[in-house]
Amino acid sequence: MAVISLTSQADNTIGVDSPPPRRPEVTRIVRLLPRDSIQRPRSATPYQDQIITWTGPIQTLFGYSLSDVEGTEHWWLDRIHPEDCVVVLESLTKHLISAPDKPFAAKSRICGLDYRFKHANGTYILISDRIITTRDKDGNAVCFEGVVFDKEARRNERDEHTKLLESQNLLALVANNTPSGIFMMDPQVCGAFPTLFTPQSVPN
Repeated sequence: MAVISLTSQADNTIGVDSPPPRRPEVTRIVRLLPRDSIQRPRSATPYQDQIITWTGPIQTLFGYSLSDVEGTEHWWLDRIHPEDCVVVLESLTKHLISAPDKPFAAKSRICGLDYRFKHANGTYILISDRIITTRDKDGNAVCFEGVVFDKEARRNERDEHTKLLESQNLLALVANNTPSGIFMMDPQVCGAFPTLFTPQSVPN
């Protein structure tokens, strides 16, 4: 019989088969208006206006209320870190170039960008922007949708989830090699009866 003492982590309890927790995601839907002859400086579509709609928990992710958010490319670009803005513009401009030969190829439809975006409190957070582009039959981009999330926070949560699964797998390994079972005692719960885990009660 084995006895193991552990620290209570009730708030982090998660099943072995549970997926890692999901951070808030914000969606940026960009509709491209018809091309014209007026060149716009600092734009991924220098000959097209953009109408941008934000949806999702933008205040949770970025701290901005809906009244703070403008549906313009200028508002979005102004909040990208200056050191990242040029790279983001170049990558997105290249992605949105007309693709008449392969309008529906994955390369023409999918684009991923990582950059620092300014939070309402003045700090920058590293975000991932996963873009899917809709094109017409001639391969011209007419709309694209970016799903945005806090990359660093999501990576940290996945690491914690992995550690939790590893600890559960270790418990299962110990239980499977202890035929009489394991008593687990929580030192934070005074007077609590120990919990008995048998090889049959621990998930593999």
